[in-house]
Amino acid sequence: MNFSLKAPDGTVIESYHKDHREYIRIAGLEYEIYNPVEALDADPEIKEMIEASEQDIQQGKVYSTDDLVEAIKRGDW
Repeated sequence: MNFSLKAPDGTVIESYHKDHREYIRIAGLEYEIYNPVEALDADPEIKEMIEASEQDIQQGKVYSTDDLVEAIKRGDW
Protein backbone atom coordinates (compact mmCIF):
# COMPACT_ATOMS: atom_id res chain seq x y z
CA MET A 1 0.00 0.00 0.00
CA ASN A 2 1.41 3.37 -0.99
CA PHE A 3 0.31 6.50 0.82
CA SER A 4 1.43 9.99 1.70
CA LEU A 5 0.40 11.79 4.88
CA LYS A 6 1.16 15.25 6.17
CA ALA A 7 1.43 15.56 9.96
CA PRO A 8 0.14 18.68 11.75
CA ASP A 9 3.73 19.93 12.09
CA GLY A 10 4.20 19.69 8.31
CA THR A 11 6.24 16.47 8.35
CA VAL A 12 5.45 14.35 5.31
CA ILE A 13 5.23 10.58 5.71
CA GLU A 14 5.36 8.52 2.52
CA SER A 15 4.97 4.78 1.99
CA TYR A 16 6.46 2.99 -1.02
CA HIS A 17 7.91 -0.29 -2.31
CA LYS A 18 11.52 -0.83 -3.37
CA ASP A 19 13.26 -4.13 -4.19
CA HIS A 20 10.10 -6.08 -3.22
CA ARG A 21 10.15 -4.55 0.26
CA GLU A 22 7.94 -1.95 1.89
CA TYR A 23 9.36 1.32 3.22
CA ILE A 24 8.23 4.59 4.74
CA ARG A 25 10.04 7.89 4.56
CA ILE A 26 9.67 10.36 7.43
CA ALA A 27 11.41 13.73 7.27
CA GLY A 28 13.70 12.41 4.55
CA LEU A 29 14.77 9.28 6.47
CA GLU A 30 13.96 5.85 5.03
CA TYR A 31 12.68 3.03 7.26
CA GLU A 32 11.98 -0.53 6.15
CA ILE A 33 8.67 -1.97 7.28
CA TYR A 34 9.39 -5.39 8.71
CA ASN A 35 6.57 -7.80 9.50
CA PRO A 36 7.91 -10.72 11.55
CA VAL A 37 4.51 -12.42 11.49
CA GLU A 38 4.85 -12.97 7.74
CA ALA A 39 8.24 -14.61 8.29
CA LEU A 40 6.78 -16.89 10.96
CA ASP A 41 3.75 -17.78 8.87
CA ALA A 42 6.04 -18.82 6.02
CA ASP A 43 7.97 -21.30 8.21
CA PRO A 44 6.36 -24.77 7.87
CA GLU A 45 7.79 -26.01 11.19
CA ILE A 46 6.36 -23.07 13.12
CA LYS A 47 3.05 -23.39 11.28
CA GLU A 48 2.88 -27.06 12.33
CA MET A 49 3.61 -26.13 15.97
CA ILE A 50 0.86 -23.48 15.93
CA GLU A 51 -1.65 -25.93 14.47
CA ALA A 52 -0.75 -28.54 17.12
CA SER A 53 -1.16 -25.91 19.85
CA GLU A 54 -4.56 -24.90 18.50
CA GLN A 55 -5.67 -28.55 18.56
CA ASP A 56 -4.42 -28.92 22.15
CA ILE A 57 -6.44 -25.87 23.17
CA GLN A 58 -9.58 -27.21 21.46
CA GLN A 59 -9.11 -30.53 23.30
CA GLY A 60 -8.70 -28.77 26.65
CA LYS A 61 -5.01 -29.58 26.98
CA VAL A 62 -4.05 -26.31 28.64
CA TYR A 63 -1.92 -25.53 31.69
CA SER A 64 -1.84 -22.49 33.92
CA THR A 65 1.41 -20.64 34.51
CA ASP A 66 1.36 -21.82 38.13
CA ASP A 67 0.99 -25.46 37.00
CA LEU A 68 3.96 -25.10 34.65
CA VAL A 69 6.13 -23.44 37.30
CA GLU A 70 5.37 -26.25 39.75
CA ALA A 71 6.08 -28.93 37.10
CA ILE A 72 9.43 -27.30 36.35
CA LYS A 73 10.30 -27.16 40.05
CA ARG A 74 9.50 -30.87 40.37
CA GLY A 75 11.63 -31.62 37.31
CA ASP A 76 8.67 -32.89 35.31
CA TRP A 77 9.46 -30.52 32.45
